Amino acid sequence: MKVRSGHITFEGKVEYKDLIPIYEDLYIKFLEDTDQMPEEEEVTHMLIKENLIDLERNKKPEGYNRQGRMRLIFPMQYEDDQLELYIYGHYHSAKSLEVARVTESMSRFLKSKGFDNDIDWDKMLIHKYKK
Repeated sequence: MKVRSGHITFEGKVEYKDLIPIYEDLYIKFLEDTDQMPEEEEVTHMLIKENLIDLERNKKPEGYNRQGRMRLIFPMQYEDDQLELYIYGHYHSAKSLEVARVTESMSRFLKSKGFDNDIDWDKMLIHKYKK
Protein backbone atom coordinates (compact mmCIF):
# COMPACT_ATOMS: atom_id res chain seq x y z
CA MET A 1 0.00 0.00 0.00
CA LYS A 2 1.54 3.31 -1.08
CA VAL A 3 0.50 6.06 1.33
CA ARG A 4 1.87 9.34 2.64
CA SER A 5 -0.48 9.84 5.57
CA GLY A 6 -2.69 7.64 7.72
CA HIS A 7 -5.69 9.31 9.39
CA ILE A 8 -7.24 7.82 12.52
CA THR A 9 -10.71 9.15 13.24
CA PHE A 10 -12.22 8.38 16.63
CA GLU A 11 -15.75 6.98 16.68
CA GLY A 12 -18.33 8.59 18.92
CA LYS A 13 -17.96 11.73 20.98
CA VAL A 14 -14.29 11.79 22.00
CA GLU A 15 -12.77 15.01 23.29
CA TYR A 16 -9.11 15.87 23.70
CA LYS A 17 -9.34 15.56 27.49
CA ASP A 18 -10.48 11.94 27.10
CA LEU A 19 -6.98 11.08 25.87
CA ILE A 20 -5.25 12.13 29.10
CA PRO A 21 -5.07 8.63 30.67
CA ILE A 22 -3.43 7.06 27.60
CA TYR A 23 -1.57 9.98 26.04
CA GLU A 24 1.89 9.30 27.44
CA ASP A 25 1.75 5.67 26.29
CA LEU A 26 0.40 6.75 22.89
CA TYR A 27 3.20 9.27 22.43
CA ILE A 28 5.94 6.86 23.48
CA LYS A 29 4.49 4.11 21.29
CA PHE A 30 4.64 6.46 18.31
CA LEU A 31 8.27 7.32 19.03
CA GLU A 32 9.20 3.66 19.47
CA ASP A 33 7.27 2.48 16.39
CA THR A 34 8.99 5.13 14.26
CA ASP A 35 12.41 4.70 15.89
CA GLN A 36 12.49 8.42 16.78
CA MET A 37 12.97 8.23 20.55
CA PRO A 38 15.18 11.18 21.61
CA GLU A 39 18.40 10.23 23.36
CA GLU A 40 17.62 12.55 26.26
CA GLU A 41 14.68 11.23 28.28
CA GLU A 42 14.03 14.70 29.71
CA VAL A 43 13.15 16.02 26.25
CA THR A 44 10.49 13.36 25.79
CA HIS A 45 8.98 13.99 29.21
CA MET A 46 8.95 17.75 28.62
CA LEU A 47 7.12 17.34 25.29
CA ILE A 48 4.60 14.94 26.83
CA LYS A 49 4.01 17.36 29.71
CA GLU A 50 3.34 20.23 27.26
CA ASN A 51 0.84 18.07 25.38
CA LEU A 52 -0.86 16.98 28.61
CA ILE A 53 -1.33 20.62 29.65
CA ASP A 54 -3.21 21.21 26.38
CA LEU A 55 -5.29 18.05 26.86
CA GLU A 56 -6.21 19.08 30.41
CA ARG A 57 -7.59 22.31 28.91
CA ASN A 58 -9.41 20.18 26.31
CA LYS A 59 -7.27 21.82 23.62
CA LYS A 60 -5.52 20.38 20.58
CA PRO A 61 -2.09 19.02 21.55
CA GLU A 62 0.99 19.53 19.39
CA GLY A 63 1.59 15.80 19.03
CA TYR A 64 5.02 15.08 17.58
CA ASN A 65 5.75 17.73 14.97
CA ARG A 66 9.54 17.71 15.03
CA GLN A 67 12.22 17.10 12.46
CA GLY A 68 12.27 13.44 11.62
CA ARG A 69 10.92 10.79 9.31
CA MET A 70 7.39 10.81 10.67
CA ARG A 71 5.03 13.07 12.54
CA LEU A 72 2.03 12.56 14.79
CA ILE A 73 -0.40 15.42 14.19
CA PHE A 74 -3.74 16.43 15.67
CA PRO A 75 -5.40 18.62 13.02
CA MET A 76 -7.68 21.50 13.94
CA GLN A 77 -11.03 20.22 15.10
CA TYR A 78 -14.13 22.17 14.26
CA GLU A 79 -17.45 22.00 16.04
CA ASP A 80 -19.16 18.62 15.55
CA ASP A 81 -16.08 17.13 13.84
CA GLN A 82 -14.88 13.74 14.94
CA LEU A 83 -11.57 13.88 16.79
CA GLU A 84 -8.73 12.82 14.50
CA LEU A 85 -5.00 12.31 14.49
CA TYR A 86 -2.77 11.44 11.61
CA ILE A 87 0.62 9.95 10.93
CA TYR A 88 2.54 11.78 8.25
CA GLY A 89 5.67 10.46 6.57
CA HIS A 90 8.21 13.02 5.41
CA TYR A 91 8.52 12.25 1.71
CA HIS A 92 12.32 12.14 1.70
CA SER A 93 12.76 9.67 4.51
CA ALA A 94 9.64 7.68 5.41
CA LYS A 95 8.57 4.80 3.23
CA SER A 96 4.87 4.48 2.52
CA LEU A 97 4.78 0.96 3.96
CA GLU A 98 6.16 2.36 7.20
CA VAL A 99 3.40 5.00 7.36
CA ALA A 100 0.78 2.28 6.90
CA ARG A 101 2.41 -0.01 9.49
CA VAL A 102 2.66 2.72 12.14
CA THR A 103 -0.89 3.97 11.48
CA GLU A 104 -2.33 0.48 11.84
CA SER A 105 -0.27 -0.13 14.99
CA MET A 106 -1.49 3.11 16.57
CA SER A 107 -5.09 2.28 15.62
CA ARG A 108 -4.82 -1.14 17.30
CA PHE A 109 -3.31 0.46 20.40
CA LEU A 110 -6.19 2.95 20.63
CA LYS A 111 -8.77 0.19 20.18
CA SER A 112 -7.11 -1.85 22.95
CA LYS A 113 -7.59 1.18 25.23
CA GLY A 114 -11.29 1.46 24.36
CA PHE A 115 -11.10 4.11 21.63
CA ASP A 116 -12.87 2.74 18.55
CA ASN A 117 -11.59 4.34 15.37
CA ASP A 118 -11.46 4.18 11.60
CA ILE A 119 -8.47 4.63 9.30
CA ASP A 120 -8.38 6.63 6.07
CA TRP A 121 -5.39 7.25 3.86
CA ASP A 122 -3.98 10.39 2.22
CA LYS A 123 -6.75 12.81 3.24
CA MET A 124 -4.41 15.80 3.30
CA LEU A 125 -5.22 18.45 0.70
CA ILE A 126 -1.66 18.42 -0.60
CA HIS A 127 -2.18 14.81 -1.75
CA LYS A 128 -5.35 15.73 -3.63
CA TYR A 129 -3.57 18.47 -5.55
CA LYS A 130 -0.68 16.19 -6.47
CA LYS A 131 -3.04 13.63 -8.06
